[in-house]
Amino acid sequence: MRLTSVAQKIVRVVGILAAVLLVFLLCAYLIFGRKAKEERPGEGAKDFTNLALVPFDEKDEMLTPDLMEKYDFTVLEIWYPESADCVRYMSEMNLFAEECLHRDDEMYAYVTGVCINLYDKQGALLTDRLDTAKDICSQEHVMFHQYIADPDTEQILQSMGVSSYPTVIILNRRGEVLNMITDMDGKELCMHLDTLVDEYMKEKRKLERQERQENLGILKSEKERFEESAE
Repeated sequence: MRLTSVAQKIVRVVGILAAVLLVFLLCAYLIFGRKAKEERPGEGAKDFTNLALVPFDEKDEMLTPDLMEKYDFTVLEIWYPESADCVRYMSEMNLFAEECLHRDDEMYAYVTGVCINLYDKQGALLTDRLDTAKDICSQEHVMFHQYIADPDTEQILQSMGVSSYPTVIILNRRGEVLNMITDMDGKELCMHLDTLVDEYMKEKRKLERQERQENLGILKSEKERFEESAE
């Protein structure tokens, strides 16, 4: 059965309209879908380069990239008040923090605790939970600095797949994740941290030697060029 010329025109117009509609929907998805994704704070983030956390103690500095830049490493213990495992970890982290202060290989680490679950679903800080967390730190004689994880930071942790606590995260000067440790008891944790720090320090010293050699090479080349021009 052959279509009349009028029917053929109608089919052609419908096809064109369908194609235009498809292109429009595709463009709308690419524009508005991408914008919505970009507006979700922390989604897809895999590091802490924009970290800005408020301390438990107002006398302490905020935990920011500028503060992390001062240290070779920043160690974060992610914890929450209701976890007995988290509380037990604190004594081991105390030992590690003290060890970092007395290392003789010029290793500078900033050991911190980052307490989660201190905000409600509306984004309001729960002061009673914060007081509980502060009391725990006081009872356990925690010596290292403690910070409040805001909702954006918790979202970053979720995007990184952190689902069990405590979790220990080691960052470099730029806030990039070097290592993430979970499911490890306190003694294993300290031994593992020591091993990791030794590895990082060896790499740091290697890079420093390479930099010195490169600088010496540059100085030697400059000296040779100066002597040649003097002749």
